[in-house]
Amino acid sequence: MPSYIDDLADVGNELMGSLELADVGAVRRRRNGVPYRRIVPRTPGVPNSGLRLQPLGLGATAFTLSSGTLLALSASPQRPFKGQRLVLDITRTGATSTGLVTVTRLDVGTDNQLVGSGAISSGAFAATAFDVNLSLAPATPGINITVQLNISAAPTTTDRVDVGGTIFGTAIG
Repeated sequence: MPSYIDDLADVGNELMGSLELADVGAVRRRRNGVPYRRIVPRTPGVPNSGLRLQPLGLGATAFTLSSGTLLALSASPQRPFKGQRLVLDITRTGATSTGLVTVTRLDVGTDNQLVGSGAISSGAFAATAFDVNLSLAPATPGINITVQLNISAAPTTTDRVDVGGTIFGTAIG
């Protein structure tokens, strides 16, 4: 019966392609009869490499009178990364900041991760949303992850709608 660690190692192998995980399941998994721990020795003071649930900040943007109705949040992970949950934080300032904010695209590289062309309400990705798990395509270092946002009515005068984003996912490091 495979263990949870074996499952994580399989996910890690998908993320890394042909590279092998160094320390996940080091006792059970062997390569040519040699435990991984002997291939990649532990270094005092350095965290063990392996899979970790980590955040990837997408930054922040704001819908204003001059911004238009289409904006994007973007990040480029520095380690192999597979997104599992998108969280959008929205703050409204002023009486005219009432437009509906939607996600119109979610791209990993050039691949749109949405299964249809319909926009998704940003409320589906609120921090308080329940069971909003995703399984995004893996991103290697240098590949942009982009969330395209649309607002139904842009704020006027000095009013604004600020949007910040984070993707939680599995990183190897």
